[in-house]
Amino acid sequence: MHRFRTLCLVGSLLTAPVASAATMPVVCVESVWCNIVAQIGGSEITTQALISTPGIDPHELTPTPSMARQTAHAALVVLNGATYDDWALPFVSSSASRIIAAQEAGWKVGDNPHLFLNPMAVRKVALATARALIKQGLNQEAVQQRLDIFLKQIDDLETRSEKLRQNYEGTAIAAMEPVGADLIQNMGLHIVDTGFALAAMHHAEPTPQDVAALETALDKKTVKLLIVNPAVRSPQIDRMVEKAKERGMPIAVIGETLPPGLSWQDWVSSIIESVQKALDGASR
Repeated sequence: MHRFRTLCLVGSLLTAPVASAATMPVVCVESVWCNIVAQIGGSEITTQALISTPGIDPHELTPTPSMARQTAHAALVVLNGATYDDWALPFVSSSASRIIAAQEAGWKVGDNPHLFLNPMAVRKVALATARALIKQGLNQEAVQQRLDIFLKQIDDLETRSEKLRQNYEGTAIAAMEPVGADLIQNMGLHIVDTGFALAAMHHAEPTPQDVAALETALDKKTVKLLIVNPAVRSPQIDRMVEKAKERGMPIAVIGETLPPGLSWQDWVSSIIESVQKALDGASR
């Protein structure tokens, strides 16, 4: 496993201007990215998330004038990108720094856009955040210390995923929508209904073949777990969830908004724990 533990903060960054007494304003579309940036920036920055209410799908959001104003006044703007929140790009001031997770992670069309639940992408955004904050004048040593702590916590989460992989490598599961798919696959689990899940993400009707294949997997219990995103609902999804419940199949909930009061690490830890408990229960 690659570890991106070293950040090059030399050369021109060593001559960055001294930070002013005022905190630096940072705007993110999603609260989860603001949580990550705040951990690295500390008290020298203030963060404002445009979306923090659970259950809101950024894919479908209609931005408001206040969102445009907040974004235009930020010194640093952090977006997910990957078609997830690209509507915010026109609001970013030409003088502001910007970090787009999709660009940092090398996202390509067809990849999962929920990059905030991809530890590799989060690691790269954390590194880019530290570079941007120091370039803006934040204390280099303090930023580096906070970054190192955050990267160590990602390492610890990946170690937990690897231990789960050792027990459940190749286990078939179903997902109603692909949020968290990268994290799930890091655990070694195999999502069997990618066609159904992608259709749900795009608010499209799944093909009859995809529906039939998922129904068969649930009826025959060839999948050990069902993943549900509470932000995405449809009659088809509700029917599949009900079918899973009738067959006593474990269900794990993975949303796409950081739960209130949790850090990114807490959130990912809770997902890993819920998946492990569900699989441990199913294997008995």
